[in-house]
This record gives sequence, C-alpha cells and structure tokens, in this order.
Amino acid sequence: MLRWNASTLVVMLLALVAVAASSVTSRAGESLSERDEFESGPFFFGTAREVGTLKPMQNVQIKAQLGPRRMLVNTNNEGRFKLPSFGLETAADDVTVSCAKEGYSQVNVSRRKMSNAADSPIAIDCLLEPKPKS
Repeated sequence: MLRWNASTLVVMLLALVAVAASSVTSRAGESLSERDEFESGPFFFGTAREVGTLKPMQNVQIKAQLGPRRMLVNTNNEGRFKLPSFGLETAADDVTVSCAKEGYSQVNVSRRKMSNAADSPIAIDCLLEPKPKS
C-alpha cells in the first residue's frame, strides 16, 4: 500500500518543477538591453565618422525609420551604435537610416548586408562633415 507522507509530496513537487523549468527558453548571458524587441529580423549596427579624418564621432543621433515607426540611438564614445530589428517580416531596404549632430551635415550613409540570409545584420557607415561657419 502506498503511503502518502511529506517526503513523497516534496519529491513529486520537485519533479513537476523540474519538468516545467526544462520547457522554459533560457536567456542565460543576455542583458535586457541587448535583446531585440522582436527577437528576430535584420538589425542595424555601425559607426559615425567625420569626413577627411575618419575619426569616430560620439553622441551622433542615429535614426531608423520604417513608415511611421522610428527608433533613435546615439553613438558611444567610439562612434558605434546598434539599432534593434523592426521585426521578422521587415525588408532591410524599406528602413531609412540617417545621422545627425549639431554643427555637422550628413554627407553619406552607406549600408552593406553581412550575408544573404533574410535576417542578416546590416552594417551602416555614416559620414558627417562640419558645417561651414558663417
């Protein structure tokens, strides 16, 4: 005859918890700020540099726009940035990327796809030049 005591209940509860925990997707090693909002699709990353010297520029505002949706980030002290994906169904060519900083004009924004995969990251190179002083 099966006897129910406290140790049997604890073992059964632990087994249920182990089964439930094994079905949860692990996010080990991820920071919330590093996770894309939509978890997949092409994301954009790159640098902002000054024309002529090609020195990295910090605090350049990078704007990505897809229709009415916009994302804004600033470059870090090494002139680098990363924009999350707009989603799995996003065509990277439909996203407009621009760069702006007070006292500078955008000269060129070039992009290159890192592979032929549909959700391949897109590298962006942004060149800015100082505005003429009046």
